[in-house]
Amino acid sequence: MTITVNGEHIDFTLEAEKSVGDVLGGLIGWLDNAGMLIESVRLNGEAAPMAEDAWKLQSIDEVNTLELNAVNRRTARLIQLETARDYFTLLVNSAESGGEEELAELSSGFPDLRTILPHLLDEGSRSAVLARIDSVFAEAGFPLPEGSRVLRNPESLGTEARMIKVLLERRVKELENPEKAAAAAAAALASAAEKLEEAAVKLQTGHDAAAMEIMIHLTELLGAFMRPVSWMSAEREAVKSAARDITGFLAELEEAMGAGDTVLIGDLLEYEIKPRLIELPKLFSPENVR
Repeated sequence: MTITVNGEHIDFTLEAEKSVGDVLGGLIGWLDNAGMLIESVRLNGEAAPMAEDAWKLQSIDEVNTLELNAVNRRTARLIQLETARDYFTLLVNSAESGGEEELAELSSGFPDLRTILPHLLDEGSRSAVLARIDSVFAEAGFPLPEGSRVLRNPESLGTEARMIKVLLERRVKELENPEKAAAAAAAALASAAEKLEEAAVKLQTGHDAAAMEIMIHLTELLGAFMRPVSWMSAEREAVKSAARDITGFLAELEEAMGAGDTVLIGDLLEYEIKPRLIELPKLFSPENVR
């Protein structure tokens, strides 16, 4: 069997593999170590859909060529984000125009997209964003129930889909230029850090709602910083190290908030987290490139 990756022949030693799926499993692990993901497969010159399993059961004795196209993780995520953004663009247009065929087609594809949305948005399964999508879409009658071709509330569906489209576009920009996105978030965090002492005082004096507004804003900015940092090159180790450091103190802060320890919350915000956030913009200067 001849195996190629992106057109280049590779010397991959077959051992106990009996099926194409066995070989593919080994190749996935091998590529993963190199930071790559399989985008498409051709078997004996024919396209083999990744979502199907039948061809994976084929004996390796029946295969002459196995051609893989692989991309790095960042490129793969970017493709997924752009595809999702384009989906929601079409959904906005279809909701506004009332195109029944388009809505039916988009409806059939939504469950699969909904499954990977937490991954694409870097949101957990209990995300407020995803909970809102589920609520608004259900109220609008989307995905369309079997036998239906008409939305209950196309206006709300279009509005929500447009918001998700904008959110996905932001994620695309973060990935296209991680350093620029992280630097902008670092500057915003340095500015927001000035209010952390105020948040601590409000918590200690019983003004929890006002304190939580500050904390929620901080959390949003931290997400906008941490996401692109994870995609930055190894040359920005100073930034990555600072992000790891801040993450550690955020874990302590979460524990303190869970325990209602307002004194520890105040100390962490004022003496540990605030000074680190203020210093973040300096880490993007040229001298901090390794």
